[in-house]
Amino acid sequence: MGILRLLICLIWAALSITGLYYGDRVIHCSQDFLDRNLTVFEENLSNAYGLLDETGEALSSVEESLGTVREAIVGITFTLTDTRPLIAEASQVITQDVPEALEGVQASMPGLIETAAAVDDTLTFLSGFQFTIPNPFGEAFKIGLGVDYTPEVPLDQALENLNSNLEDIPEDLRGMENDLNTTSIDLLTLRDDLSVLAEDLYLVNQQVEDLEPQIEELAESLSDVQSSIEETRKKYAEELPAIRLVYMIFFSLILVSQAPSAYVGLMLIRSDVGLRKQMR
Repeated sequence: MGILRLLICLIWAALSITGLYYGDRVIHCSQDFLDRNLTVFEENLSNAYGLLDETGEALSSVEESLGTVREAIVGITFTLTDTRPLIAEASQVITQDVPEALEGVQASMPGLIETAAAVDDTLTFLSGFQFTIPNPFGEAFKIGLGVDYTPEVPLDQALENLNSNLEDIPEDLRGMENDLNTTSIDLLTLRDDLSVLAEDLYLVNQQVEDLEPQIEELAESLSDVQSSIEETRKKYAEELPAIRLVYMIFFSLILVSQAPSAYVGLMLIRSDVGLRKQMR
């Protein structure tokens, strides 16, 4: 019975010594393991915080750029809206008013040509009208009307050339009406497309603007997590010596508590030995 009791005490003592030795190492290793993992986690949080900060700045730039582009598109839309009436007025003038005026000029051109021919003949006659007065003392006096009319192209011929050049212009101008109408329709379509694009840009800009507070909130959460981790590390570092002390005291008490039981076991062994000697 004493041997069994002593053996149990030795087992508990061995376990206590083993617990003291490896327990201290486990606590030390757990501290190193926790420090390493917390450091890595803090680095990852710091990188994530940096990425969120860069993302927030990028979103701000995108929001500003989208706003600028939208304002430019809205301005172009207003310009196109103001341009369409001008095109309609220009179409009225180019395809109707000007051809009618040119046709009126063409209609009056035969009379103008006849008048120009008469004027041309009169000016040619007046230009060639001269008479001479003899001068017994020198050269004779040449007297004219002072009209010098020697054009390269006679006036009536110039008007005929102008009339021939105007023949196809009215029809050509009227033929531009379809092109101008097509241009007006294209501008209307472009204005509508740009209006839709401006609306889409506004919606995208609103979505980007809504993301910014969420990113800021997430960044604040990451900052709070970093603070919590740092606080946890400090508390663990402060409480670790106390944990180690409690651990050491616990196993030391187990080791010391085995001394009385071991002593009792030794006494029992001696008693058994004494009884056996007496029996012999």
